[in-house]
Amino acid sequence: MYGVKKVLFVIIGLIFIAACSKDDQPEYTNPYDTVNQYIDLWQKQDFETIYEDLLLQRTKAEYKHEDYVERYQNLYETLEINNLSIEVLEEQELTEEDLETLQSTNVPINISFDTIAGKVEYEKDLHLEKLVDEEYAGESDVDLNPESPWQVEWDPSFILPEMEKGDEVRYSTVPATRGDIVDRNGELLATQGEVYEIGIVPENFNDGDLSKLANILDVSEDYITDKLNQDWVESHLLVPIKKLSLDDEDLMSRAIAIDGVGSDYTVERVYPYGEAAAHLTGYVGAITREELEEYEEQGYSSQDIIGKRGLEELYEEELRGEDGVELYIQKSDGSTRTVAKKDPVNGETIELTIDMNIQTELYETLKDEAGTAVTMNPETGEVTSMISFPAFDPNHYVLGFKQSDYEALSENELEPTLNRFASAYSPGSTIKPISALVGLSQGELDPNETKEINGKQWQKDDSWGNYSVTRVYDQDTQVDLESAIKNSDNIYFAMLATEMGADSFKEGLTQLGFSEELPFEYPLVDSQISNSGDFESEVQLADSAYGQGQVLMNIVHLASLYSGIVNDGTVMKPLLTQSEESSVWIDQAVNPDDAQLIQDLLRKVVSEGTAQDIDLPDHEIAGKTGTAELKSSRDEEGVENGVFVSYDQKKPDFLLALMVEGVEDEGGSGHVVELAKQIYDNR
Repeated sequence: MYGVKKVLFVIIGLIFIAACSKDDQPEYTNPYDTVNQYIDLWQKQDFETIYEDLLLQRTKAEYKHEDYVERYQNLYETLEINNLSIEVLEEQELTEEDLETLQSTNVPINISFDTIAGKVEYEKDLHLEKLVDEEYAGESDVDLNPESPWQVEWDPSFILPEMEKGDEVRYSTVPATRGDIVDRNGELLATQGEVYEIGIVPENFNDGDLSKLANILDVSEDYITDKLNQDWVESHLLVPIKKLSLDDEDLMSRAIAIDGVGSDYTVERVYPYGEAAAHLTGYVGAITREELEEYEEQGYSSQDIIGKRGLEELYEEELRGEDGVELYIQKSDGSTRTVAKKDPVNGETIELTIDMNIQTELYETLKDEAGTAVTMNPETGEVTSMISFPAFDPNHYVLGFKQSDYEALSENELEPTLNRFASAYSPGSTIKPISALVGLSQGELDPNETKEINGKQWQKDDSWGNYSVTRVYDQDTQVDLESAIKNSDNIYFAMLATEMGADSFKEGLTQLGFSEELPFEYPLVDSQISNSGDFESEVQLADSAYGQGQVLMNIVHLASLYSGIVNDGTVMKPLLTQSEESSVWIDQAVNPDDAQLIQDLLRKVVSEGTAQDIDLPDHEIAGKTGTAELKSSRDEEGVENGVFVSYDQKKPDFLLALMVEGVEDEGGSGHVVELAKQIYDNR
């Protein structure tokens, strides 16, 4: 019995000892815990903690704090690093026995991230070593402290592949080419083109020639001196002074004949048609501080150009394109290693419905006047020309103004920089066919019904006080629609509007697009019924029906409504670009029979009425004249704008809307008819 007890005691003791030995066995740190911690901190871009806690001492001895922490932070910010991903490619299964003797290991990892130049992805071996505790004396063959941490060896190739100590990271911009603006036939209105760049090599230039060069280039001596005094200037370098169009070859030759003056070619935005398309294209220029604040998030820098006016501004996003970037390592021996490269995306080409043959012809005819003109295809709604005159040369805003050109532009009383086709004007009597459209569509106008009108003046009743509507032609006392349009009878249309009433007349105008944004690519001032949007009095209602009062129209809207008459009552959406699809804007503004009636009456305006000077052989011109008086009171002598909308009934694919300012001493709207005649004579 005693022997059995002794055996049991021994067994229990051995079990106890074994249990105690297992509990007391030290647990070794695992290098993969450090790897995971390192990756987590790296992805959080906490380089400070990595440097202080996880790097080997010899790594920190070779790479100082600024070489690791500050460089990482600066490069990641500069290169716009994002979507950083670090993954372990293969993880070893380490047993306790392995960890007892393991002093170093390599862990393969995959590193990927996005940069300003595109995606970078590469593989590296992460080398780790267990920190040796020299004071620890264990019982194993290798005296490793189980609790000693693992640390990481690092070199610059972890920042970017193939990067070594002493290398520099660089990136360069690969500029995108700004898109062209072309007309319907592919003619260039705006493009990138070569220009001359006149410059001075200071060490070869005689200051005594400063005045001579200034006179040739038409700039001030101070302007040239300021260029030569820029901080970056070195005596042996060509300092750019003035850019010239290739058309200025004679000017360039005279300039470079001076010792120390040279020329080179550079690429700039150029506008081949100059003034003829200036208000349409607009121009580009250096981005301002205010513009940079607005567009910086879209990738603009202080060195960029940006559209300033016209289509250049309107289609800035499409035209600009996207610059490419090359990210590379500059080696100590001067060689480079490309890390990532993003090719530039050039800007889009904007294809217009404009026909520069028509545009140029109109501008050459009208450039000495002040006003605006639009031509349109009534069947499609395509705008084939759109000009404001006089105009400026947009090339001057890119190449720089000559002093004489700037003075001529700023002193011109006709205001060449004013974009008139973007504004709204009193339509004068050209609104009368539109008023007839309203009356016909509202069912309140019988074209055969006559109104008895005696004399040149009329007022509805005594409530109008001393105000009367005046007409010019008073030979007709029984006035129907034909007589009223043919002879431009103000009183007839004033009567029509007052009989219809303000609500009905306003409703009709609203249905024709007044007081709403025109569905047109180019932003224009909205046409209006009045300043308030309502007719404030019966007098204002009466005046509005014949184009006075406060009614205003932009030239494209006016052309569109007349095109609707030509197009049998259907008003097409006005189009400016080839990418737009032709579509109906106002379906059946009037029924086809009534549209045909007004077409016939517009022809009689030319054949029998107020525009007989344009009744040309081989043409069947139809149209309506208008004179808008601009004055603050009825007693003063005001400025007059002349308006004429016309088309050839033999070729109804071309409608011309023309407005000329200041015609009061030029024969009123008759002067505008004469200008239109010159245009039709050439067709």
